[in-house]
Amino acid sequence: MIEIIIDHSYEDDYFMISNIDVKIKDVAEKERVEKLVKQSGLEGQLVTPDRDLIERIAKILDVREELIDIDTNEIDLM
Repeated sequence: MIEIIIDHSYEDDYFMISNIDVKIKDVAEKERVEKLVKQSGLEGQLVTPDRDLIERIAKILDVREELIDIDTNEIDLM
């Protein structure tokens, strides 16, 4: 599984990928995906959380869409 946390700010009106945690049992595959995460610069990118976001990320990381889980962190609700 690849867990992606997206920070959402109501106040500043943005969505940003804040963290990508690769939890794949196969060590070689995990290292390959982690390398692609770093090379792609996905963490810190502003995104539009539409229905195609998982598809776009899956293509960048060259993984099946079913492996990706996205959660949103509302950062202004404190």
